[in-house]
Amino acid sequence: MIPQNKIDEIRESCDIVDVISDYVKLRPSGRNFKALSPFTKEKTPSFVVSPDKQIYKCFSSGKGGNVFTFIMEMEKVSFPEAVEISAKRCGVDISNYVKGTATPGPAEQTSHETLKWAARLFNRLLNSSDGKAGLGYLVTKRGLTPKTITTFGLGFAPDQWEYLLSHAKRSKIPLEHLVSTGLVYHNPKKNSYYDYFRNRIMFPIFSIGGQVIGFGGRTLSSDKNAPKYLNSPENRVFDKSKVLYGLHAAKETIRKEALAILVEGYMDVLALHQADLCNAVASCGTALTREQAKILRRYTEDVLFVYDGDEAGIKSMLSGIDILVGSGLTPWIASLPKGEDPDSLIRKKGKEGFLQFVESSRESFTDFQISFYRKLGFFEQPEKKSQAVHEMLKTVALVPDTIRKEFYLQKLEQKVGISVPVLKKIMAEDKSVKRLLKRSENEKEAADKSTVNKTSLSVLEKTFIKALLESTWYGNEVLEFCASHEALLKLSNPLATHILQHLVERYREKQSVPDSYLDITTEISSISLPEARDLASGLLIDPPVSNRWYESFDEKQQKAKRCLTAFLDSVRSLILENFREKRKRVTEKLRTAPDLDTEKKLAAELNILRKEEQTTEAEVNKMIKIILQSH
Repeated sequence: MIPQNKIDEIRESCDIVDVISDYVKLRPSGRNFKALSPFTKEKTPSFVVSPDKQIYKCFSSGKGGNVFTFIMEMEKVSFPEAVEISAKRCGVDISNYVKGTATPGPAEQTSHETLKWAARLFNRLLNSSDGKAGLGYLVTKRGLTPKTITTFGLGFAPDQWEYLLSHAKRSKIPLEHLVSTGLVYHNPKKNSYYDYFRNRIMFPIFSIGGQVIGFGGRTLSSDKNAPKYLNSPENRVFDKSKVLYGLHAAKETIRKEALAILVEGYMDVLALHQADLCNAVASCGTALTREQAKILRRYTEDVLFVYDGDEAGIKSMLSGIDILVGSGLTPWIASLPKGEDPDSLIRKKGKEGFLQFVESSRESFTDFQISFYRKLGFFEQPEKKSQAVHEMLKTVALVPDTIRKEFYLQKLEQKVGISVPVLKKIMAEDKSVKRLLKRSENEKEAADKSTVNKTSLSVLEKTFIKALLESTWYGNEVLEFCASHEALLKLSNPLATHILQHLVERYREKQSVPDSYLDITTEISSISLPEARDLASGLLIDPPVSNRWYESFDEKQQKAKRCLTAFLDSVRSLILENFREKRKRVTEKLRTAPDLDTEKKLAAELNILRKEEQTTEAEVNKMIKIILQSH
């Protein structure tokens, strides 16, 4: 188990802006950064990251937290795994705390650990005497170097029904984890279990953060009925529509070069990366999806299709163009000669020859569409030409930017001889275009409806919780006050109550350690109720309790004093508000008292409440005065 002080060190060593930039395209916005939400579909950025506070808040989904909670959300991992991923990223050594994790017991084993274990097993087998067939195929037939094989963790699954099963049993890996991750298939009729991948080259599929989430397997069998490629079944951690093969290794180059090369297969990605074209990625055995396009948009606005030159490759590019354009990306196309794929072409021509070919054949998506329809003879007949124009206008209609849309219409005018006004009229009258636009609007509305309702919180309780959270940056005085007077602090909002109780409990736990304090940024991830964690993150992202803090010369001291003052003011109001609510309830009962005796009892109770309120107010005022004078 990783101790708390090490977790604090890891969190402080990780820059949340740097980490989130791997998943979201951040843009500066004042002291913070903004982006489109990675959790919902939106057109206006509502995802905010604070480098000063090292937290994030998504105002469209309501989610918020620190670097650990973000990794948990994006990678679908547990808190300990998120801490481990963060430690590797920022170079903090935690080997003393995670020894033996390659073969943990059933209680500790997770899906990601099971997949990582399997990847290592397949890789070891590939490099052993039993993996000669697999290694020979990769090195001799496909020309991969040992470095590429190691970098991408390639492996080999032998032609055995229970190879993985037997090794998992020896490593004490739960059978249910093997089934849930798709490594082992369960036949419910026979109640039997067997390895899902057999006699295949194994391609581990990594998440953006570098975690193994699934596998692709290329058969070495000569059986024509065996599928050439087989992917892991979709499960909790693997959804092929939301994954791009090779992105974990390509993301930095894509961002640097502002271009992603999109290819079809695993071997295409490997061949390009081996030739130092490290911005290549591929969809995982599926047609390009909106989710994959959304991921690409985090890193670049330009995507170059380099698909196979056969009919299937051309059709895939045509459908992929609409996906990219509708996601706000600009597609480019480099058409390969028939019978060629990126892997074969780069092995024939080398890096420079490949780049020269791509540069000479690269064209815009409108030119590619026109060329496609022209080769099919669509421009020789009015009816066919009309059909082609309608298809191309469907794509243009998806362009979200008005200026770019106008540019593409002008280009079509030049190429097909139809004026822009007429093209606009066609687009406006085309029912299929209307359906596309309607579907886009419906998706946005559905995303808006699916967002989390913002917590109803009174201004008073909001001020109290916000000041309490911010006070932890300046010491333990406010937490000490809360712990001493917890009985008086009654909050009506359950999430605010949860935050207060959590912080008080954590303060009491830390009291045994001299000079210890609560790091609120780290602490956010330990708030057990996700809604309360999201609320706390949002309050910390908001401007400070006093906007004048940023104008102070004696900044830290003045901030602490104002934070304390704001907190104590809200405490006074909360305590007195509780008394007022009690008096209000008794007064209402008094107004409808059924008899004289009840009326006398209620009047006496009301009188006692007034005296208690006056006494408490005097004590609180005196206490606040002493606290403020001492600071």
